Amino acid sequence: MNILHGRQLLLLLLIIYHGEAAAFILPQSSKPQKLIPTSRHKKSRLSSSQSPNDDDIVPAVYPLSRKKLVLIEEAKKLNTPKGSYSSVGWSNRLGSVLTPAAVPGVYTADRPFYWNKIDVGCRMTVIKQQNGELIVHSPIGIDAPLIRSLEELGEVTHVISPNYEHVKYAHQWAEQYPNAKIWGCPGLMERETNVRWTGEVPFGARPPGFHGGNQSISDDKHKDIWDWEEFQPLHIDTEVNPFTGKSFFNEVIYYHTASKTLLMTDLFWNYPSSDGTTNGQISVDKEDFGPWELAPSVGKIPVGSTAWKFGMDKIFYPFYMNLMVKGDKRQTFNEIARFITCGGDWEVETIIPAHGDIVRGKNVCREVLEKHFNVQCSLPSVDAHFTSPSVLAWLKKMALSYKLERGEDFLEVISREAGISVNKGDENELMQLATLCASSPLAIASHDFLRADEAIYIYGNQAFLDGFGYKWDEFVELPSSKCVETDTEVEERQKLLDNVKDAAMSKTQSNEVDRYDNLVRVRKDGKKILLKGVHLWNVWDISENLDDNARAKVESGAIKPIGQAVWISNVKYLD
Repeated sequence: MNILHGRQLLLLLLIIYHGEAAAFILPQSSKPQKLIPTSRHKKSRLSSSQSPNDDDIVPAVYPLSRKKLVLIEEAKKLNTPKGSYSSVGWSNRLGSVLTPAAVPGVYTADRPFYWNKIDVGCRMTVIKQQNGELIVHSPIGIDAPLIRSLEELGEVTHVISPNYEHVKYAHQWAEQYPNAKIWGCPGLMERETNVRWTGEVPFGARPPGFHGGNQSISDDKHKDIWDWEEFQPLHIDTEVNPFTGKSFFNEVIYYHTASKTLLMTDLFWNYPSSDGTTNGQISVDKEDFGPWELAPSVGKIPVGSTAWKFGMDKIFYPFYMNLMVKGDKRQTFNEIARFITCGGDWEVETIIPAHGDIVRGKNVCREVLEKHFNVQCSLPSVDAHFTSPSVLAWLKKMALSYKLERGEDFLEVISREAGISVNKGDENELMQLATLCASSPLAIASHDFLRADEAIYIYGNQAFLDGFGYKWDEFVELPSSKCVETDTEVEERQKLLDNVKDAAMSKTQSNEVDRYDNLVRVRKDGKKILLKGVHLWNVWDISENLDDNARAKVESGAIKPIGQAVWISNVKYLD
């Protein structure tokens, strides 16, 4: 197994280095060929007890139980029962040429895709538009059964290659469907000159509901594009190949508004666990179907595919999130992640990845996306004292002072260090800051100089209270010098705080004042604790927005520091 894991790491790094992966090779020829179906499947008859009108009704909301029944009936209409197209396996659980995936009008073609003899699986999605025409997303290799099944659904009018990797068969579809519009992600026309392209999705494309999103496409290059309100694109223009400095996937993801379905190719994957249970790797409630009629469990996954999952989950995922998201685009990526995950205009109820199991259910989808993108959509509940008016007022001074001395937004720093994505610019940004500070795994505290001759703690979040062993009511009346024991430690601590105060506005402020490590402090119960990653700053008497006037007053001494604050990366016992 260790050999396999090492091999997967090498393979993954080779993909990234070479940029244009030869991955995703079907066990069939990719040579362009126009396939003419020899016959058409007949639609299955309805039983005498069924009403044809029942299946034609499109309700405003589909409960999962209703969706399941509708999808099973749609599968009967397609007349491609289990094993009718291929053998059953994890990459085509039904063994069918097409499988209904979401309602209304979403179908998938699941296939084995082989890379170095490893089945990594892949999925094409078909969207039946309200006008009856078909959009094909992430095209796979064409064969006669697939053509016949598509003819049963409608006319193929748009074919979309959503990123640089899922383009291998675009030329086949352009040949087979000469009247269809062939679309690529930004930059794909220049890379794949052998394809009869109609055009590309515009660089930086955003859906109408996204801040600054494209409301319409009116230029000549995009006059033939599909209805953007019905099938909404979002360009992931935030990633880069660290070896080449250029985009690697350059992916465009899509949202089908009618079915509330999110389509992603390589930005997200959901490979099954080794036992082959459908969505067995998702530890959530029972809202997801799990194994069911159209996605049964298939038994143990092959060793190579299991190793590939390990490589994607444990090696490629952190590599992508940490190294392939551009540093100057991190905030944009976080905004995109929140838009995808947290609802609003995109209320995702089905996730269709190109690789792995489909995820269904609004709550399950949100939980899966929150985990994948490291996003927290809803603020946790915290004790009332963390959000009292006096605490909010002090936290505002702390945040403005941090910006003044460090040049960084305190909310962004706390969310980044805690690994939580937040919406900047919300009306409740101060409440958001208070809640995130209170629940943060970082230890955050502050003392003031206003209530006594010595500094008294005025704020401590839950992590700080737990680390130092205090309750809120006793902590906010505590002299901050109580966190050290001996007179010598008191003097050393005071010298440190004085250095921070004296050097705060100095242009020669050193890194020593900016951050401290290995500070020893004492808990209420007398046990010693070690502080690592200690960030100290002064709290200035600033209550409004930070501007040049406020800065000038601080630098001239007209505004004095009224306290100090700290955030600490790690607190651990020494005893």
